[in-house]
Amino acid sequence: MKTLPHAVVETFAGVDIILHAGDVDRLEFLSPLRAIAPLHAVRGNFHLADGSFGGRNLPPVVTLTLAGRKVVVVHGHRPGVLGALLKIPDIFLSIVLAHPNERFNHRISQRLHRLYPQADVVIFGHTHKPFEKRLGKTLFFNPGAVAPTVKMRPSVGFLRFWEDRIETEIVWLSPGSGG
Repeated sequence: MKTLPHAVVETFAGVDIILHAGDVDRLEFLSPLRAIAPLHAVRGNFHLADGSFGGRNLPPVVTLTLAGRKVVVVHGHRPGVLGALLKIPDIFLSIVLAHPNERFNHRISQRLHRLYPQADVVIFGHTHKPFEKRLGKTLFFNPGAVAPTVKMRPSVGFLRFWEDRIETEIVWLSPGSGG
């Protein structure tokens, strides 16, 4: 993407906080988001195809308390060479299967549940495909990605904290909404 899609800025107008789950290849894209609301962003993974580091100067994990709940923001990938090797089967499955990232999202949420057992909410990215699942008391939420890919429509997500529940919403963006 050459620019952050304007639809993202419009969609986030009026939010209280923005949480970004990684793969920020151009850090200047964060400036318009910071102008809307406080922003917390984490680094993503290395992208071999374009040599991007996914925001390597950003923290790998952000932990916040929002509305009395412990919220963890993490990209979701396994770092290092092991992470790259473990991603190979998922890449293969994404070529063969129609909806491969559902399984990938599920595996990521299981691993993150082991890493962050005390979290009320874990927000992650990595697969670029929206996902929501509860494991025990923890809500795992992947809002998708604003960058369109061949098989996935761009999206962002919302979390709404109520006294007795947390609501999620996926907002689909037009594939031609900028960038």
